[in-house]
Formats: sequence, structure tokens, C-alpha cells
Amino acid sequence: MGLKDEAIELHHNLETVEAALKKLTDLTDQLQKEYNLAKRGSPFDRYDKLKGMIKACVEGLNSLSSSQDQGRKVPKGLAAAARAFSDAQEKLDAHMTIKKKYSGMSKSEVKQACDKMKTQIEKNETRTKAIEQLIKQLHVSYEQSKQHMPRQRYQDMKTMVKTVVYDKAVTD
Repeated sequence: MGLKDEAIELHHNLETVEAALKKLTDLTDQLQKEYNLAKRGSPFDRYDKLKGMIKACVEGLNSLSSSQDQGRKVPKGLAAAARAFSDAQEKLDAHMTIKKKYSGMSKSEVKQACDKMKTQIEKNETRTKAIEQLIKQLHVSYEQSKQHMPRQRYQDMKTMVKTVVYDKAVTD
């Protein structure tokens, strides 16, 4: 594989990793937004809102995981086949655009771009894994909190949400 082919592959990998990270940060942003809005109501309302926002965040992660699995399935039906063809055409167009970008560069420029993309991919993958782990831990802690009395559980849920929302992986 040539250097330019490697750059094209890294470019595609970077786009994929950035898209996954964006979906996760959208989940945590929504959690933070809902948490800030929930501070206004009565304690009983906040308790219910905390439960709802935690469940929504965990379900969001689960739906992201299941949608990635569904993306690997073969489409059935004419409409699905047409959609798959359209998606394939868009990917081909994007690939050609990226190929043009790197064909106009010198070897040293392509190597620099590859090194930069490798660094970005590694950073984004680390951040993605950290956010996924935070949400999974949120789910585990939420399930464990069901054993506590409502007042203690309310405090636990506040702490859980703050842990996710204010974590360094989320705020970077």
C-alpha cells in the first residue's frame, strides 16, 4: 500500500471515529442540558427527571451500538437497495474527493498529514472509549442505586450525572 492510499484510509478512519465521538458527545451534552434544566423543579420532579435522563442516556448508547450492528446487515427490499446504492455512490464521490486532495500533495506533506491523522484517531478513540465507559458505569451505578431509599438514591443519581457530565473526557 502506497503512502497516499494509507492517507486515504486514515482519512476514512478518522471520519468514522469522529462521527462516533460526535454521537457520544451529543448524548452527554443532552444529559448536561437536561440536568441543568432539572435543577429548577421541586425535589420530586427532579428525582423523576434524573431517572429519566439517566435511562435516556443509557438507551442512547445502546441504540448507537445496535445501529452500528444493523449497518452491517444486507438491505432487503427495493427501497433499502436504492438507499444502499445512494449511500455507496456518496461514499465513492467522497473517496474520489479525498483521493484528489492527497494526489496534489508531496510525499512529505502526505506523511505529515498521515502522522497528524494517526494522532487524532488515537486521541478520539481514547475519548470515545472513555465516554462509553462512563455511560456504562452510569448504568451500573443506576441499577445499584435501586437498593437505596429515595433520598439517598436522589443524591446518588445527582452524583452519577455530575460524574459523567463533568468528566475530563466529556469536557475536552
